[in-house]
Amino acid sequence: MPRFFINIRDGDCLIEDEEGSLLPNVEAACREALLAARDILSSKLRAGEEVNGQVFEITDEDRVVRASFPLRDVLKRK
Repeated sequence: MPRFFINIRDGDCLIEDEEGSLLPNVEAACREALLAARDILSSKLRAGEEVNGQVFEITDEDRVVRASFPLRDVLKRK
């Protein structure tokens, strides 16, 4: 099973997922990122922090970006 890394890019800053997760495919990694984004978003909103500009980047074992989406997009997803 491949390993995917769910990183957060905030402007020029990249917060890297050092361990990654073994997941069957990039779609499963996107679902994991979506769940994490909802948790992070709710924490930021409760703390009164800005939620603009942060992007989730899902990379494969070679650190190639396979998918990305803005953190605030979770507000639009069902």
